Amino acid sequence: MLLARTFKFPLSILLCLTVLGCNEQAGSDNKPIEIIHVDTITLAPSILRLSKDLPGRVTAFKEAEVRPQITGIVKSRLYKEGSYVEAGDVLFQIDPTNYQSAVNSAEAQLAKAIASQTSTQKAAIRYAELLKKSLTSQEHYDEADSAYQQAKAEVAVRQAALDDANLQLSYTKIKAPISGKAGFSQVSDGSLLTANQSDYITTIIQTDNVYIDMQQSALAFYKIQQEFQNSIIKKPNIPVSITLEDGTTYNQTGQLEFTDTQTDGSTGSVALRAIMPNPENSLLAGMYVRAHISMPEARKYLVVSQSTVVRSQSGKPSVFVVDDNNKVAKKSIILGSEVGNAWVVKEGLTVGNKIVINNLNKIKDGLTVILDNATETDIESDTSIINPGTNSKNLD
Repeated sequence: MLLARTFKFPLSILLCLTVLGCNEQAGSDNKPIEIIHVDTITLAPSILRLSKDLPGRVTAFKEAEVRPQITGIVKSRLYKEGSYVEAGDVLFQIDPTNYQSAVNSAEAQLAKAIASQTSTQKAAIRYAELLKKSLTSQEHYDEADSAYQQAKAEVAVRQAALDDANLQLSYTKIKAPISGKAGFSQVSDGSLLTANQSDYITTIIQTDNVYIDMQQSALAFYKIQQEFQNSIIKKPNIPVSITLEDGTTYNQTGQLEFTDTQTDGSTGSVALRAIMPNPENSLLAGMYVRAHISMPEARKYLVVSQSTVVRSQSGKPSVFVVDDNNKVAKKSIILGSEVGNAWVVKEGLTVGNKIVINNLNKIKDGLTVILDNATETDIESDTSIINPGTNSKNLD
């Protein structure tokens, strides 16, 4: 009897503990749902002049490879490497001795031919007078006149030979064909140069202005063309700005000058060329830059801050929108250009949508939230999410 009472007491305690545990579990399952507080911003159009970003390369506005036109020994170099030279400045002097001798010989031959012409001319005149008086035959006059005509032709031949000799002599002074910066000399005093050799002896690059050569896919170029065709400005000015490889913005603005007339069959791209001022010669041929081609005019766009955009595992962008009943809806969007710290929205949103800007990791589609702050935006207040004057980045 005592043994039965001993086991009965602990059993009652165990039952009480079990009931208590069940009550606590039921209470935990019925805890209240957390209320999420969010801030929103009401979407309004922004007036922006977007731009397209393209990789570019600096090309010299004019570039000349200097080569000799005659054969000879370099006597001296007459320019300073890396200096600015004017068109016509003498860069190299070739030993002119042989060419000067050729000129002297041609001059002597010309003088001899002129003397012969003078003599035969006088003879032809005399025979013409005698023929009028019937004191000579027609045959003798014809011979005298023929000799005179041959002498005139000989003078012309000798004059041409002298001109050629003088031209060859002038080539002993190798001159700058264009104005610009002269590069390193590839020859030294005493070097033998040959006429029309393939190797150049120096280069001259004109860099007061430079070309920015770019490549754009044919499809994206077509879209750019549509932008300009739909512009209300006739023949709009197309400014082009650039940034250097380290992100530094170049302090000059150029103009789009040329687009190729056909697509590269191997790459499917179209070549574009802009002219960029380079007054300080800071842009060197061959440099890689990032070019920004501004669209023809400012237009209205819907813009959202990058911090409000969430992406799925596949990378598709979307934003959370709150309706009039404070219910959250997740909307997929199509993004366009990047403008500062914001995105241009091409599709998916409309003016007046309330975009959630905080607590994005706590909300989900269909959730009811409490609005703490609903900011009304307009065109002027968009500067809070867009850095004015920042070039956009093309995603196409």
